[in-house]
Amino acid sequence: MTRSDQPKWLAERIDQASDRIREGTCPRCHCPVLRARAGRVAALDVIADPEPLDTTAELLARLEGRLTWHLTTNALGVRRLTWRTHFHIRAGPPKHPVVRDHQCPPQPVQETLL
Repeated sequence: MTRSDQPKWLAERIDQASDRIREGTCPRCHCPVLRARAGRVAALDVIADPEPLDTTAELLARLEGRLTWHLTTNALGVRRLTWRTHFHIRAGPPKHPVVRDHQCPPQPVQETLL
C-alpha cells in the first residue's frame, strides 16, 4: 500500500505518530506552536514556541523550568525537534536554532481588574 492508497484516517494517525514537526495553534491560548514527537525509544509529545531563542532567553527559559529543544532540518528539508541537554549547552554556541517548551500566558482574573 502506497501513501496515496492509504485511507485518510490512517495517514493522519501515521502523521501524528511521526517525529517530524507539525505547525499549529495552542488549543488553550491560540498562540502558534510547533508539535512533534521527540525521541525514538521513549518519545515525548512536545509543544514548543516557534520563535528561536538567543543564549539569554534560553537561560531564562531553563531557570523557569522549561525544556529547550534543537530545531533541526535534514538534507530532505524535514524538520525535527531534539532535546537540548546541559552537555549541548556546555559545548558552546548551538549549531541549530533553539526553541523552548510552550507555556500559555497567564489569563486575567476578573476580581483583579477592578
